[in-house]
Amino acid sequence: MDEKLQTVLNKVVLLCSQNPEFDSILRKRLGINATRTIPIAENNDKINRIEKYLGLDYSVDAQNSVIDYSYIKDEKVKNQLISDNREMMRFRYGTRYHEIDFDEFCRFAHLQAEMLLNYYYVTTCNSDLNLIKKRIRENNENPKGLDEANTIFAISFRVKMWSFNNEYETSQQFRAIFNNLVRVRNDVSHRSTEQEQLFCISDYKKYLINLGFKLKEDGLPQLNWYDKGSDVELKAKYQKLQETPEFKQYEFSVWYNVKPYDQIIEELRTLSAVIADATKENMV
Repeated sequence: MDEKLQTVLNKVVLLCSQNPEFDSILRKRLGINATRTIPIAENNDKINRIEKYLGLDYSVDAQNSVIDYSYIKDEKVKNQLISDNREMMRFRYGTRYHEIDFDEFCRFAHLQAEMLLNYYYVTTCNSDLNLIKKRIRENNENPKGLDEANTIFAISFRVKMWSFNNEYETSQQFRAIFNNLVRVRNDVSHRSTEQEQLFCISDYKKYLINLGFKLKEDGLPQLNWYDKGSDVELKAKYQKLQETPEFKQYEFSVWYNVKPYDQIIEELRTLSAVIADATKENMV
């Protein structure tokens, strides 16, 4: 039997021996008695029900990573990615003594994204830092701090991701997700409060409405520039607006308020899939 499940059973036995009422209720819930022998298959089902009853959820530990990292050749990198993925999912579902925590979920998603990018550049450039820098410059006209970097780890995530985005022409949602992960990671590192992160959404919504924008359900402007009769003046107004720090903060705050766990998983899965395909020829 799995060691973690054995630990659960030990706790149940201890509780039953110390609390007769608990023992009696548990037996009734599971439909068992003192003399009945439970078949193995049924026993496994009982164990799962015991875990649920006690609120002890070890499913995240037992399940495969929600991102496919099987293609990673470096065992240390693969194991770390899987470990970070499980930790991320614990904060998604609040298991193993974790609370549901979007900030920490994002932090572990970011850790995986950065390790994946490092793996991509190291693998496809044969661990040659000069080749890595050359590849980045080919897809990033202004790689801040690249010249001074003496390792792949010293190159900022934004620089690597910007280059990767341009090289593979990633989607707007993909780019937005990873930009936002960096912001959440930085906010967590600097201990920013959720109130600071959320910005004043309601006030800015009113501001956008007063400017003449119709808002979607998530609070972002409804854009229909390609429809006949679209408002040219409003389009020009939006183009100026989206360059302002206030609007960028509003976009981030709306996204943060929604807490799109599934979108983040989806784009992390996309990143991994692209890297898996790109590193195929480097696999033994």
